[in-house]
Amino acid sequence: MSESPPDLITHWQGLNALAEAGTLTIPADVAAKCDAACDVYLAHLEKMQADARKLSETKSWGDMKSAQDLQRRFARLATGKDTSLDVILQQHIDVIDSMRTLFRRYFEDTAEVDSRTAATIAAPTPEN
Repeated sequence: MSESPPDLITHWQGLNALAEAGTLTIPADVAAKCDAACDVYLAHLEKMQADARKLSETKSWGDMKSAQDLQRRFARLATGKDTSLDVILQQHIDVIDSMRTLFRRYFEDTAEVDSRTAATIAAPTPEN
């Protein structure tokens, strides 16, 4: 019996909800490093997605029936179905975007607090 794969989008949305509630924290420097890793991985996934689309656009497989059948098979594997490579890659991209939402919260929040603190310190104070 095969188990269904975990719903990673729901998992990361749950972590985002915990962070929003203040019950999950990640150090800003760790979040920034994770975000940078997400950037690199997203670029890789987006290149793979573009390559998958190219597979479906290829027309020069020859005139033989077997070549045309092979081209159609590759095209179906690359795009156009729920189990196609481009759809699966988009699901991965969606998960990484959800992860980045979590990670960016920490260093963006830190930058916002730093900015408010700096503004408070720079504001004129009444004389004693």
